[in-house]
Amino acid sequence: MSPVLFRRLICLLLVQWPLAGRVGRAGERVAATGASWPIARGDAALTGTTPARPPVQPALRWSFDAKAKLLAAPVIEDGTVYAAAADGTVQALRLADGGPLWTFKADAGIEASPLIAEGVLYVGDLAGTLYALDAASGRRAWVYATEGQIMGGANRAPGDPSLILVGSYDHRLHAVDARTGQRVWIYETENYINGIPAVGNGIALVGGCDERVHAVRLKDGVAVTNLSSGSYVAASPAVRDGLAYVGHYQGEVLALDLAKGLIRWRFAAEGAPAFFASVAVTSTRVLAASRAGVVYCLSRDTGREIWRFQAQDEIDSSPVVARDRVLFGSRDGRLTMLRYDTGELLWSYLVGSPITAAVAVVDGWIVVGAADGVLYAFGEEKKKGGTK
Repeated sequence: MSPVLFRRLICLLLVQWPLAGRVGRAGERVAATGASWPIARGDAALTGTTPARPPVQPALRWSFDAKAKLLAAPVIEDGTVYAAAADGTVQALRLADGGPLWTFKADAGIEASPLIAEGVLYVGDLAGTLYALDAASGRRAWVYATEGQIMGGANRAPGDPSLILVGSYDHRLHAVDARTGQRVWIYETENYINGIPAVGNGIALVGGCDERVHAVRLKDGVAVTNLSSGSYVAASPAVRDGLAYVGHYQGEVLALDLAKGLIRWRFAAEGAPAFFASVAVTSTRVLAASRAGVVYCLSRDTGREIWRFQAQDEIDSSPVVARDRVLFGSRDGRLTMLRYDTGELLWSYLVGSPITAAVAVVDGWIVVGAADGVLYAFGEEKKKGGTK
């Protein structure tokens, strides 16, 4: 077997283990608010942050059995939760009580998290098909075919036309007209693209199994720069203020300077555990979770460790920062909430089945799917007594 085929095989085996998904905020069309969580990492830059206020004392308010593994993160818009299952079923549910609104069945299984933007739900399947569905009814608007499976979700970029961007195991980043589903351009890499492309300030950013992070112009699909990560990138990059942040399989978190084309800093975790989860990036910190079950809080400027938290099992569920809280799931089936400033454990809940996808957070709600096929929704704990 040639060295190239061997590297591709190794990367394929690594990323088939269930996965978790700014250049600037100007012009973004996809961003979390207190009431919405439109993409698996919260905003188009994939920072994993939201201004939403999660419940202070979370309690399970409802659950929904999708009857197939939930490996994709849910999204929330206009009081509706959208969840995609491993059997290819897409469900729309009422956030208030989990009541079903509509169901759509793709032609293949789904592990990529959906995107909702301007009334359209976009989701890719393992046959390499990207679907555009009317978010209110679930009716199919258009489909677009890649030549490899879609493991990471889509993102939306502003412009004329607006673009839907999705990476595929055909080694390409595809830019599709959001209105028609017609190809606008493709960008070729040298191996599988795993995560969601980050978007902002005219740039799309992707990493993958070619051990590089690619910055691509939105207007024509031409590379601005690509930087060596040093190992396979299974997660989605997060971008802020001209720097990209990403963890890789060999246990490092990197800060990449896109303008200068260099690595600003490296953080090497003890024992070199794989980082499969995407990082969360705030104005001052980077939150990274490893398969050793450790959440690291790092200085965004220097990469210096500020605190760490040891979970009880591996973490593929990308951390989410909601105000002063950090939320993530772990392979032992535990949903955990920490203090952002100190890493102190505030709350945890054992659902009993592995949680590998990220949570969705809006004001008063935390929603997460698990490998048992159940979607769990946590709201504020109801006070005992009082009027009914």
